[in-house]
Formats: sequence, C-alpha cells, structure tokens
Amino acid sequence: MREYEQEVFQDFERYANVVETWPLYDSIVICENLIGSEANVQGWFQTFLAFSGRETHQFFKNRTAGTAGEQYTNHQNSDTMDFAYKIHSFGVEFSCSPTYDAQVGSIDGVGQLPDSIDAIIPQYWRVDLARNCGVQLKVQQDVRYESPCMATPSGYGSFGGGLGFQYPAILPTGHGDRPWMGSQATQGVPILSNRVPFPEPIGVPRTGSLEVVLHVGEWAREILRNVTGPHVLIMNSVDGVDPPLWAYSRYIIRVSLFGERLVQQRAQYHR
Repeated sequence: MREYEQEVFQDFERYANVVETWPLYDSIVICENLIGSEANVQGWFQTFLAFSGRETHQFFKNRTAGTAGEQYTNHQNSDTMDFAYKIHSFGVEFSCSPTYDAQVGSIDGVGQLPDSIDAIIPQYWRVDLARNCGVQLKVQQDVRYESPCMATPSGYGSFGGGLGFQYPAILPTGHGDRPWMGSQATQGVPILSNRVPFPEPIGVPRTGSLEVVLHVGEWAREILRNVTGPHVLIMNSVDGVDPPLWAYSRYIIRVSLFGERLVQQRAQYHR
C-alpha cells in the first residue's frame, strides 16, 4: 500500500469525520452552440477539429462545478481533492443525441443532409471512438489503472435500439423521399454493476491530486479531423407540414468514479 493511501485509510478509521457514499464525475462537451460562459470552460470545444487537435484530454483538472455546472461535473477544486476519498469503481461514457448529425445548409432555406460520414458521426462517437481511445487513472501522478475505453463501461446511459422514420417532403430534393435511421448505442449495458471494479479501493488523500487522462488514437483523430460539425439535429415534424425541429447536438465524454468520501460531521438536531 502506498504511503498516501495509508493516510487515507487511517483517516477512515477515525471518528472525527463521517463516511458517505459519493460519486465523482467530470465531462468534456463538444457543441457548436456553447452558451454564455460555457465558451470559457477549459477543455470544451465547438468543433470536432478542435477536439482532434489534442492527443490527450484531462478530467478532474481545470473544470469545476462553478465553471462548468453541476450537470457536467461535481468536482469542487480544479487541482486537488476537497476530502479523503476511496475509489471503488470507474467508468467512461461516450454519449450524444440518438439521431443523425445534420449540416445546416442553404439549398432551399430549410437545410441539407450530407451524404458523408457527417451523417453517421453519432454512431461513431458512441461506439467506434471508445474502441480507439485509452484511459489512465492517476493519483498523485501515480498511474493506478489504464485500459482501452471499450473496457470501461459507465454503468449508465443509452444502450442499443433505433428509430426509423421518413423525412417530410419539404427537405431538400433528393433527401425528402428517402428513409433515415436514427440509432443509439453505448459501449456498455446501462446497469450500475457494469463498471470497472477495483479489487481493493484506491485511496485519494485530502488535498491530493486526482486526474483521469483520455488518450485519443491517431486513427480516431484523423476521422474527426475530416468531418465538419457538430451541427444540428433534424427531428421529424409532428404533422409532416410544419418545418422539422432543430436542436444543437452535444457530444459528451463523461468520466465517473463511485466511492466513499470523508466529510465533517453534521450537527445533530433534536425535537
């Protein structure tokens, strides 16, 4: 057992603090329309090209709940841990909306659906990208776990399935009369036990350093360098008469840790 872990486990045996079950999570977002202060969040991107420009991406560094929002991370300090922590399991999720990524065009004022890899990027993102990325878990700069991302299911998220539909005739000529398929998939069945369990908990000391590093393979980066977007989602109109619904795609990679933390005892309240 490493010296910093001995300190963690000794702390857990004392009665000065309370042990709580606690998840930690952090996310990278790629979206054309980053709103307001989101454009300043470290490690977030507006294009696949910008994302592919880096071989590695960091989690639990730079972003906090205050800068990125609780929806995407609950990490409170950008560099160190706020509490002693035991990591019991680990997972990485690749997610995006379950339909085609469509390029906003100007063919007829409505839009266009490109006959290119742009149209299948959601499927690539959720499955193939995980096959071509590796991940490392570091504590105090000590690599405690590393694996391809296909072997690190998150235990939650979408899984399998698909939806077939016909776009209305108002879409560009040559596109409106063909059926399209929106699918959803992930690299692991969404049950909480489907994660990477550690035989022994990994201890992270209070004020210690915790970091997860995503390594994106050159082949995966080359694919993303040669597509545009992310663009918008084209959702079929409800009645076939009104224009389709438009929404900006969000591509997310979320790392999650399940474990226990030490916190100060709460006050006791009596009636």
